[in-house]
Amino acid sequence: MRRSSRRFLGLGTATVVAGAMTLVAGPAWSETPGTTTASASSSTSTSTASTASGPSVAEMDATGNHVMGAGIAAHTGQTRVAADLPVGPTSLRTDARVAAAAKRPTGKINGMDVSAWQPNVDFTAAYGLGARFAYIKATEGVSYVSSTYASQYRNAKNAGFIRGGYVYAQPSKASGAATANYFFAHGGQWTADGVTLPPLLDIEYGTAAQGVCYGKSWPQMRSWIADFSATVYKKTHRYPAIYTTTDWWKRCTNNSIRFSKNPLFVAIYPVKDFSGPGTLGASWKSTGWRFWQWAASGTLPGDQDVYRSADGANLRAFAKKTE
Repeated sequence: MRRSSRRFLGLGTATVVAGAMTLVAGPAWSETPGTTTASASSSTSTSTASTASGPSVAEMDATGNHVMGAGIAAHTGQTRVAADLPVGPTSLRTDARVAAAAKRPTGKINGMDVSAWQPNVDFTAAYGLGARFAYIKATEGVSYVSSTYASQYRNAKNAGFIRGGYVYAQPSKASGAATANYFFAHGGQWTADGVTLPPLLDIEYGTAAQGVCYGKSWPQMRSWIADFSATVYKKTHRYPAIYTTTDWWKRCTNNSIRFSKNPLFVAIYPVKDFSGPGTLGASWKSTGWRFWQWAASGTLPGDQDVYRSADGANLRAFAKKTE
């Protein structure tokens, strides 16, 4: 059985140092300050688990490249990326009893989110392990474009994934509209083809210098998110999904009820109850969650995610939906 995961929180930057989560145990991060290309360590061991360390929160802040959960890591006092790696390539397509013993959500479609920190993702292998969707980092604010986004986006589709791009928000550095337009100007997209997920806004805790809510009041933050959402909608006739924690939503939007049309990608872990993510922000009291990031590492590359249904047709219909 795989060792229990700690929140790896998706920290990283492709401009200074990057690494890859592998499908087998062994070192995953290559930490060489000053390099400009990403590299992956290889390992053939599948019998023991090991712990890998990635870049520091300070390093990510300095280089302006974060991935999903970076702000959560800093907020919870973590200073460096750390994750327990999987023991081996154990398929996610197991019966409910086995899955429950492995301590993961059941009755859901499995997926993952990745970035330039996983530059060599083998999407075909991940599909074989049971993954069916992926969110891939495209941009951050208006100053960073992932060097691996285009290839990962293409490779995911070729392997059979339903996939989409995500934006790491920097509300203190650019408007919501500018952030959305930067995403579209650098490869971000959505089409009603049934294999493209709506653009995803990753909005979480700011750095110590920025403040938890990026120096914005509740009305200002709600306006920033609405600005981003309206810009995406105008371009695609699709409301972007929102990745966040319930705690951040309460702290920084005063638990706004305004965004029920935006699908929720909730980050909740460590997990004790694998039946669901628990309390959600008020915007989704009636609509519920669409995606749940329930662990930072595991069988699949990157963070471990699930879609709320086990029905592939449901996921494809969600991907194709226009509004």
